[in-house]
Amino acid sequence: LKVLPSVLSRANMWGCLQLSLLILVFSREAEGKLQVLPILLGSKQTPAWQYVGKFGYSIGQGTYAARLKETVPGTIVPNTSIDFEIYVDEAWPEVESITDSCSKKHTAKRVRTLTVGQDGDWGIRATGSISQNIRPHIWYFAVSDCRGILSNMTAPLELEIEYLQGGGSHFSVELQWSSSASILTLLTCSCFIWSFCRRSHRFWSRTGALHPVIWTLGIILLAQFIAQSFHTCHLINYRANGQGLEFLEAGSQALFVLCQIAQTSILVIIALGYTLVQAELGSLEVWLLVCGSVGLLQAVLVVMDRAHLDTSSRYSGHDGSFGWMFFGLRLVLYAWFLRAANKTQSQGGLKLQAFMSKFKIAASLFFLAYPVIFLFMHLFAPYLRETVMELGLIAAQVISNVWLASLFLDRGAYFEASSLSASPLPSAGSPVFFKED
Repeated sequence: LKVLPSVLSRANMWGCLQLSLLILVFSREAEGKLQVLPILLGSKQTPAWQYVGKFGYSIGQGTYAARLKETVPGTIVPNTSIDFEIYVDEAWPEVESITDSCSKKHTAKRVRTLTVGQDGDWGIRATGSISQNIRPHIWYFAVSDCRGILSNMTAPLELEIEYLQGGGSHFSVELQWSSSASILTLLTCSCFIWSFCRRSHRFWSRTGALHPVIWTLGIILLAQFIAQSFHTCHLINYRANGQGLEFLEAGSQALFVLCQIAQTSILVIIALGYTLVQAELGSLEVWLLVCGSVGLLQAVLVVMDRAHLDTSSRYSGHDGSFGWMFFGLRLVLYAWFLRAANKTQSQGGLKLQAFMSKFKIAASLFFLAYPVIFLFMHLFAPYLRETVMELGLIAAQVISNVWLASLFLDRGAYFEASSLSASPLPSAGSPVFFKED
């Protein structure tokens, strides 16, 4: 326990926490399927056509509703209206290829009129339904002012759009499974933590103490449980109101980022020889600073991704340039891990070499899970990518937790090769010898 505060502080975890919590500031209102967003059309600096959102409707009949109002009362002439255009996914590539904004309307499935509300009140709500019988489709929504009514507008309008499935759910088709899966994951997490506590107590009964790596893993599991609880509460509310509890979702993502940083740090410092060729951190503290810096970069990417507005080409939180940045970062971390593990393996005897061979294989699953699943999801239709990615990452996280718990708490190859087999009790001998730090 004396080591743990040093590990966290030296790894710049506080800096990572501060930056991760900036996610709260950059939370996107557009993530909810009851969207409220600014609209600026027709001025000299903006085009007359603007994409505003998309939604995946499942088989059956879904609905949409939209309305407008002034952000600054008295700036718009009464009864001013703009067009609200709806496109099906099969026609969207053609829409994006059309350079003339006002020609895009010809490919729209439907065009509705939205009247701007006056004096801070919402205008008349335009509603409609979308039916499909063969497969789910993603529908795209845009607004336009090709008549030039808003050409002299100096303040943006405010647009509210609500999307609903036939059963009243606000979840787009790719996320309809998410609330049930999140509850199941939370229950699984609860059972695993209970099992981890029991096994840790048995380990403590045998050895008289718990090693700092076990305490660290326990803290990670607790943080993951809290993060999953926040995420589940957000999804339950999202299903009902289309917006959820964004502060809980932001807190959940911040905790998940910190857990990833901590798990990566554990694997890297073990690969560097902690508990294997040296019992204390010693010179490895400088590498913890490196781990913290890499974690800081990951937190920066998460904050930037949260601040990135919804676009028509983003079908999941892992699409676009930020997904490729995470992809590259994981590969860099994996290369660093392999280099460290190979060096440590060359310094030990047969027992250590045998353990490191197995350790590299198992840890490779942790580091390569995101890159492999990221590439794999692009083989699926856009509305299925979020499901594939999230289910894959959940499975990888569960497997990683089970493996790490077994690694630290079972009397296996790691126990015999590391300082975990060195009893802290007085007069007890230890079969493990380490180099001086």
